[in-house]
Amino acid sequence: MIFVDKTQARRLAKDLKKVITDADILNRQKEILTFLMTYEPFLNAEKVGLYYPIENEVNLLILIHLYPNKTFYFPKTEKDKKLTFRVVSDFSKLIKGKFGLKEPDKNAPIEDNIDCYLVPCVATSGLYRIGHGAGFYDNYFQDHKGHKIGIVHKLLKDLDVEMNEFDIPMDIII
Repeated sequence: MIFVDKTQARRLAKDLKKVITDADILNRQKEILTFLMTYEPFLNAEKVGLYYPIENEVNLLILIHLYPNKTFYFPKTEKDKKLTFRVVSDFSKLIKGKFGLKEPDKNAPIEDNIDCYLVPCVATSGLYRIGHGAGFYDNYFQDHKGHKIGIVHKLLKDLDVEMNEFDIPMDIII
């Protein structure tokens, strides 16, 4: 484990993502997909929160095609650091939102009762995720239940970072 604060963890992640190759990303994607294929909380979920990958985040969009009986929801950033999850059935309907993220448009239906979330992590410390620092996911998970699966590159998993009281733990980090 490496002891760092959240700002250092984000800098470390930014530096490491520059050296992560396409092959590394593909291998990590395969590892995570293989894990999910046997992970009961994901398999039993009907409603799944997913994300559209940015930078070198692990791309799990293929899950939509592998599991056509599940309904997938994507995050949309709202005012006051709020996040909503909205149904997406067609990627072409995603629009560039705040921070340059591809998001559902404001007319897509919101779902508040999602069974399982796949949550992108810049890095992790134990079961805690380190995100980009805006607090959207922590704010969201204060009021929403569902199984939370943190998705992170192996090199950035389980750093020794001091967390805050408002940080919400994931149920598992892969």
